Amino acid sequence: MPIHPSNRSAELPHDIGRTDPLLHRISAVIASFCLLFLGAAAVIAFLPNAGRGAWDATVYHEPLVRALADTWPRFDLADPLSATTPGYHIVLATLDAIGIGSTASLRLASALIGSTLIAMLCAWCVRRVRPLDAFLLALPIAASIYTFQASAFILPDNLAWIGVLVILACCLRDPPGFRPLIVASIALPALVFTRQVHLWAAAPIWLAAWLGVRDTTPGLFASPASRIPRTATAVALTVPGFLVVGWFFRHWGGAVPPRFQGDMSGGNPATPAFILLQCSILAVGFGPWILPGVLSLIRDHGRVALLAIAIGLALAIAPDTSFDRDAGRYSGWWALARVTPDIGGRLNTAMLLLAPLGALVVAGSLSGLTHRARWTLLGALVAFAAAQSATAYAWQRYHEPFLIVLFALASASQPPHLRRTPFAALRVPAMLVFCAGLAWISISAIGGDPVEPGTTPPAMHTQPTDPWFEPPADPTPP
Repeated sequence: MPIHPSNRSAELPHDIGRTDPLLHRISAVIASFCLLFLGAAAVIAFLPNAGRGAWDATVYHEPLVRALADTWPRFDLADPLSATTPGYHIVLATLDAIGIGSTASLRLASALIGSTLIAMLCAWCVRRVRPLDAFLLALPIAASIYTFQASAFILPDNLAWIGVLVILACCLRDPPGFRPLIVASIALPALVFTRQVHLWAAAPIWLAAWLGVRDTTPGLFASPASRIPRTATAVALTVPGFLVVGWFFRHWGGAVPPRFQGDMSGGNPATPAFILLQCSILAVGFGPWILPGVLSLIRDHGRVALLAIAIGLALAIAPDTSFDRDAGRYSGWWALARVTPDIGGRLNTAMLLLAPLGALVVAGSLSGLTHRARWTLLGALVAFAAAQSATAYAWQRYHEPFLIVLFALASASQPPHLRRTPFAALRVPAMLVFCAGLAWISISAIGGDPVEPGTTPPAMHTQPTDPWFEPPADPTPP
């Protein structure tokens, strides 16, 4: 149904943040940037090179950066020492090639990348909500172990999340237009050149084009004659992203370099349920922003709430959701599945309870948004979950940063009647308590024995052409 002037205000986001002084908004963005950068810099300066992030950086990513710097700009990408595409590594290799190549300098470059991510998220939010709320919504990025460690160590994650945020921000642009979708399509090749699994980000570009570029007319299938040509144009604009991934797929003979194909191939059907479980946990921090929408959905649209719960139940019941290292179901919040009983040896009770709750939280957080924002974010979540399900490991570190960004965008986009509720008084304590827990996990993970420089990858990721390769001993007795 077309939006008339009388009801257009109900469909457009209310940028109440614009009424705040410009200095306050800029201060929130700068504060978010400095918080993460100073935290990462403190780890670089004062804490040992220890923990999972340090191990991955020392064993895989820094050696690849050095190897690319040694041959810059002629890069050998036949079998790189990273399961990701090499965009991040080439950026750091360029720094190394121009003389900014110490380990500390490269780690500080990662800190700048991570700090840019949180500042961009805060900047997007501060145009829609008060500066304090924008700062709070971006705060989990600084506290999450998966973005904080990628800021403190040489890890590629955060550069890819910047690309994801740019694309989602373009797709949510209001008033809509085709120019933001062109920018998103330009960002897509750079994104997949940094992390190939994010090819899913083409889907929200297509969906945003389908939803409209000049209005926010409700309905997913009305006026197909106008929707199909512009969607086809958006699909054509994303072809370069597919060509980038296709080139690497052909070059490597698979989705990852040959050295990683033995243990990273295959899918994991438990991933969607695990993503929903994480959504229920993230509601602890984002709850004061999204709970009004959840309650409104239950009260006014009970059938939709029941449908969301049913989908969560189906996703939890269909696959095996028990704790299993060999099946890639471990690490992070999989610890809940480790300490709670299974039904029939395959259906974990924590997953059975929390996945439906997570589905309800997602539905409620999106229900109050504009038609365009609601379907764009839901489509992004579905596409993301599908892409991650094609990966053998259902690891939280692959999912949590995206979910934090998703909930921050949804929270900042809530309409005024869902913002101005008694829950608003809980925003500061809820988010601070939640982020304190995340920060404790992040700092605790930087512990144990230091990872020594020159630590080599395990045998399963070693090729005969590697300089550290040692042929197996001859089993034949003398």
